Amino acid sequence: MWLLLKPEEPLLVGDVRGDSQFLAGRTYVPGRVLRGALAIDLMREGKTSPEILETMAGIRVWNFFPAPRWHQIEYALPLPLTAVTCKTNPGFVKAPSQVKRGHGVVDWLIPFLAYRLLELAGARFPVPFSIECAQDDCRARMEWKESFYSVHRHGDEISYVAVEPVFHAQTRVALSRHRRASFEEMLYTASALAPEVKSPDGEGSCPIVFLGRVQGETRVIERLEEALSRTPIGAMHNRGYGRVSLERCDVRLPPLAERLKLFNQTLQDLWKDLKRIAVDAPDQETPEGIYFTIDLLSPAVFSVEGVPSLRPLLVIGDTVLKPLLWVTRPDIASGWSTAWGLPKPTDLAARMGSVYVFRWEGPRDELVSALAAIEQQGIGERNDESFGECIVCHPFHLEVKEI
Repeated sequence: MWLLLKPEEPLLVGDVRGDSQFLAGRTYVPGRVLRGALAIDLMREGKTSPEILETMAGIRVWNFFPAPRWHQIEYALPLPLTAVTCKTNPGFVKAPSQVKRGHGVVDWLIPFLAYRLLELAGARFPVPFSIECAQDDCRARMEWKESFYSVHRHGDEISYVAVEPVFHAQTRVALSRHRRASFEEMLYTASALAPEVKSPDGEGSCPIVFLGRVQGETRVIERLEEALSRTPIGAMHNRGYGRVSLERCDVRLPPLAERLKLFNQTLQDLWKDLKRIAVDAPDQETPEGIYFTIDLLSPAVFSVEGVPSLRPLLVIGDTVLKPLLWVTRPDIASGWSTAWGLPKPTDLAARMGSVYVFRWEGPRDELVSALAAIEQQGIGERNDESFGECIVCHPFHLEVKEI
């Protein structure tokens, strides 16, 4: 089930840093923050620890990603780490505003995968693999594009929007925990996410909303909706921050089977194109097996034989799959439990947007059912804290030409 979270007040959702006087907000809402709000609401009702644990076990809340509330929102996701844009003129070609249009954003994963598979099959190329801006009058280098993006439909037109949340800062006097009064020469600055952003078409402003998945029993999901109607999220509740509203919504993300089919079809097409310019190319017309990606929508915690790792292993039936190719960066999985007043464990994590490519040699139906379960349950450890959320064959991987 997809839900839409609408901020009614500025949001201050971030990590507490003991060595900093700045409270920096995130650009998305982690699912564990909403779970924490539900736990706080249950504690206020006088529920016991076993009752709270039983309720929390019946729901899984994934991350909520930002999007401007403009026309019809198809879906909102983080860009994968394989997305790049022109260094000279960055941005989407299909952006609604002429001012924000750039030379395009492209994903290099499938072209590079086809290039690499041909090399492993014995082919040789006259030039190394590289990507540059496709504009004839530019040809600049491409750089990594880190952003959340949303896809909007306006009639028959599809627009891509790089979400740019607005933050505003307020400097306040720190309070002594012992005297409950102002602390001498102690200030802190809170940088909160504003409930509105600039309209994608450049005309005024529009509300910012967050789209995310929630899984579990219907009664527990309804209980979450009730809790968020009266429990603020994030920090500084008593200073006008954190009030939100929650509603159900329709998200038009392509189905898993379709994403898998289009991913492999695009790979086969690029294989044939690159094969024409290769030397000693193999006779086979298409690469062997079924290829798919696991794309992280949140940081993920992996371990191999008890040792922290940035690379996962998939178990499908009796088969253990290792990634053929991966693009990742390290991150930290940590947090603070507001309900219990205790810090959460700190683990090495793979960064949101990480991409892992796998190959499957078995039946397609068995693969699709296994991948559907992975999308539902997540990957890695600490899934109940919204770590390890993933999507199979991210739709942006199909954008092998600038959009």
